[in-house]
Amino acid sequence: MLKTDGVKSDRIKGMAKKIVVLVVLDGWGVGHNNESNPIYVAKPEIFEWLQANYPVTSLQASGISIGLPWGEVGNSEVGHLTLGAGKVLYQYYPKITMAIHDGTFFENKVLKDVCAHAREHNSAVNFVGLLSKGNVHASLDHLQALIKMAQDEKVPKINLHLFADGKDCPPRTLGGFLKQIPNEYLASLIGRYYAMDREGNWQLTETAYQTMTGQVGQIVSDPTPIMEATYKQGQTEEYLGPVRFAPNGEDRKIKDGDAVFFFNYREDSIQQIASAFITPGFDKFPTVPFKDILVATMTHYNDAFAVPVAFPADIVENPIGKVISDKGLTQIRIAETYKYAHVTYFFNGLREEPFPGEFRALIPSNSSLHPEEHPEMMATAVTDRLIEAIRSRAFDFILVNYANPDAIAHTANYNASIEAVKVIDREITRVIKSAEGPDNCVIITSDHGHIEELVNEVTGLPESQHVASPVPLYLVDERLKGRKFVNSTDLAVETLGSLADVAPTILELMGIPKPIEMTGRSILDGLV
Repeated sequence: MLKTDGVKSDRIKGMAKKIVVLVVLDGWGVGHNNESNPIYVAKPEIFEWLQANYPVTSLQASGISIGLPWGEVGNSEVGHLTLGAGKVLYQYYPKITMAIHDGTFFENKVLKDVCAHAREHNSAVNFVGLLSKGNVHASLDHLQALIKMAQDEKVPKINLHLFADGKDCPPRTLGGFLKQIPNEYLASLIGRYYAMDREGNWQLTETAYQTMTGQVGQIVSDPTPIMEATYKQGQTEEYLGPVRFAPNGEDRKIKDGDAVFFFNYREDSIQQIASAFITPGFDKFPTVPFKDILVATMTHYNDAFAVPVAFPADIVENPIGKVISDKGLTQIRIAETYKYAHVTYFFNGLREEPFPGEFRALIPSNSSLHPEEHPEMMATAVTDRLIEAIRSRAFDFILVNYANPDAIAHTANYNASIEAVKVIDREITRVIKSAEGPDNCVIITSDHGHIEELVNEVTGLPESQHVASPVPLYLVDERLKGRKFVNSTDLAVETLGSLADVAPTILELMGIPKPIEMTGRSILDGLV
């Protein structure tokens, strides 16, 4: 039987029959009131109106408040996982980092087995992943620890097959990162645009695969000229073409008998390239028929991948999607391709399959190489589907994600980001108009900060990374019109809670007791 906490029925009296809509504005935080903030510059009217008429508060969306290290910026994956779980989950990055610091990393059975395989076959350990200090998909500190462990374990050969970042880290940082690893272990290098595609563009994945297996790529001893040529073309290292290394004429491609270890800890963007090495009968493109190869991964990438996992995920037993489903209620998740995994897999506690009564609507993204040229993205189509869901009265809970703020802010294009804010202003206005009345409750929040700080206030340079800002939460419910949260006058400094408090709040609004595992609390406590 599901254990639950009690719910203050008097506070939610009359609310249980409402449709609850959770709108996630991806990468929309609470920023400073100056020119660094495209939201402040654009002055979206709908949010000014909401703040004047309905309760608004702010939530922590970074650092230890969502299971990340102190000061670490939030991201879409952790944000949606925490929103759905209703509790703080210590994420892969701090979990693995703490294991390095306390020494248990170097005793990890899967990692030791990987090293043992290479020793027994007199072969190489191939470490595959993103070379980054962004700590979103992978960590340079983790790679350095893996190299140290392989050295200590007397592995015959270490090969590094690395993906250049330029997205989670500032552009043109690749050279500095390469100086922090032993270059004699370099085997291949390619931009994450190719190696970490997650939208089914298998021709990009194939290029990365062929680079790692020695089929394509210019062989160099120093990648600097190719990096500089990429920059001169107006592109970041994210789009770096395939490069291979062959010191003393030695081919460092992946071979029979090798061990291959994927060290990215975030699951979504590594799955395509990993599947080419893991999935039996893989048919997206031709692959090499390797013999006696051991493949392992840092974390659990996919239920279909039958390979050893060094750091399995904590289990989210009762995410809000399951709680709603267990009550016999219906729900729908709506997002364009960029954020579809976030409103499904991550929000459901790392579960691929929908719960009973859960429906999904995928709006195909415009897969442009330069999203800043289309700041509108698919927002209009997303809103159309959302309004259709609201008007149908077919769902008790609706989750929708707008990808524009995060996707466009990642380009560091200031003018395009202002346009993205205007698009959100227009679309949220449509949403609020469609949901007017006593039968609906709309909660508007975000998963992490980003677009609110597009210019570094110290250097004046463009920013393309996430920031550690709190995120707003607007509670649009006719019964709460005119009410305020206790921190409503200083959202940037005083926060009422964290992302972990959103699910318990939704359950209270729906009249559903929260499971005991949900350690977050309802923010309705903060209404005055």
